[in-house]
Amino acid sequence: MQQRILREATHLFVTQGYHRISMREIAEAVGGSKAGLYYHFKDKEDLLLAILTAYLDTIERVLLEIQQAGGSTRSQVRSLMLAIFAQPPEQRALIRLASQEMPQLSQEARARFGLVYYTKFIAQVEAILRNGIASGELHALDIHVTTWLLLGMMYPFFYPAHEHELGTPAAAIDLMIDVFFDGAAPRLTTLG
Repeated sequence: MQQRILREATHLFVTQGYHRISMREIAEAVGGSKAGLYYHFKDKEDLLLAILTAYLDTIERVLLEIQQAGGSTRSQVRSLMLAIFAQPPEQRALIRLASQEMPQLSQEARARFGLVYYTKFIAQVEAILRNGIASGELHALDIHVTTWLLLGMMYPFFYPAHEHELGTPAAAIDLMIDVFFDGAAPRLTTLG
C-alpha cells in the first residue's frame, strides 16, 4: 500500500503541483482513506520527502555503479546523463518539483531534504568531477560551481512539457557533453 501511495502521489504532485493536491485527493486516487495515508505518512510534507528520498536512493545507486565501473570522467558523465534521461519524464520531473516546492516547506523539511539531496546526488556528481580533476581530464575548478553548471545544462529536461521541443535525449546528451568538456567555441587549427 505504501508503494501505491508513493506512486499515485508522485503522479499527482508532478502533474498538478504539490500545493494543489490535498491528502483527500491522494487517498481517493489510491482508493483508500485519509486515515490510511496518515498511517503511513505523518503529513503531506512527509509524503513528499518520502517520494523525493526514494528517487534519490535510486539516483545514488546509479551514480555509485557508474563510479565503480570506472572509465574516463567524460564517459562517467555521459553514463550519468544516459541514466537520468532513460527515466520516464515523470521521474525526472521530481528534481524540478523538489526545487520548486522546497521553499514552501518547513525549515526542518528543507534541512532534511537538503542533506539527503547533497549526500545522495550532488556529492556523488562532485566525486566524479573531482576524480576528473585528479586525473587531469578537467582543469582545477571550483567543484561545487562546476557541478551546478553541469546539472544546470540538464535542468530543462526535467520538465516533461519540454520533452518534445528539446530534441532527442541522445542528441542533447552529445551536445551537453561536448559543451561541458570541450567548450562551445570553434576549435582553432594551427597551420604548419
